[in-house]
Amino acid sequence: MKVLITGATGGIGRALIKVFYRNGWEILAVGRNQNMLTELKEKYKEKLNIYSLDIEVEKNIDELFKSLEGQHIKLLINGAGIGELGYFEDISYGVEKRMIDINIIALIKFTKYFYGKTEGIINISSTAGFQYGGPLMTGYYATKSFINSFTFGLMGEGGKTRMMLLCPGPTLTNFKGVNKELKGLAKFYTTTPEEVAEKCYSDYLKGKRISIPGKINKILYFFNKMMPIMFQLKVIKKIQEKKTKK
Repeated sequence: MKVLITGATGGIGRALIKVFYRNGWEILAVGRNQNMLTELKEKYKEKLNIYSLDIEVEKNIDELFKSLEGQHIKLLINGAGIGELGYFEDISYGVEKRMIDINIIALIKFTKYFYGKTEGIINISSTAGFQYGGPLMTGYYATKSFINSFTFGLMGEGGKTRMMLLCPGPTLTNFKGVNKELKGLAKFYTTTPEEVAEKCYSDYLKGKRISIPGKINKILYFFNKMMPIMFQLKVIKKIQEKKTKK
C-alpha cells in the first residue's frame, strides 16, 4: 500500500509518515526541504521515497506526476500549506498569492490528478476553515474555507475516490503564530502533531468524512455555529493580536 504525502517535512507531515510506516505502508514524501527529506530517508530506508520540489511552481508538479506514472498510489494526503500573520494591508500581494498557490492551486492540481485513481484523498485543512473569517490571518483563513468547501463538494458528488477532511485546531508545529509555551485555555485545545496524525489515520480507517482532533476542538466546532458573526471576528482578532506581540 502506498500513500503520497505533500508537506511531508512539516510537523504533521512527519508525524503522518511515522504512523503510516508503523502500519506497513510505503510512503512517498513530497517536500521542499532536501535536508529534512534526506534525514527521513535515512530513518525509514526502503519504505520511504522522497521527492524534493516546490509545489508553488506548477511545472514542478507536472514533472512529479510524470515520474509517478505506473505507480499504484492508494491514498493521497494534501498536507502542504503555509500561513501569514498580520494585517492585510501590511502583507504583500506576492505573499498572499503564494499562499493561494500552495494552499489552493497545488491542492486542486494534486486532487485533479489522483481523483478517480486512488482509493482515498485526505485534504488537511483547519478548524479555521469553519470560521466566518480570520482577522490578521485573512488570506490563510480564506484558503482553508476554500479547502473545506471544495472537499465537501467532492463528497457530495460521490465519486470513486473517498474524500476525508482533516481539520486540526492549533497544533504544536513551526507554523507561524503558534506559541510553543502553552498558557491558559490553550493548554486544553492545542494538540501535538502526533495526536493529529493518529486521529487522522484512525478516522480514515473508520470511514469518516471529517476528522477534528481534540475533544475541545470538536466542542468549539459546534459552539462556533451559534456565535454571532461580528462577535466571532472580534474574538479571533484578539487572539491573533496577542500572537503578533510575542
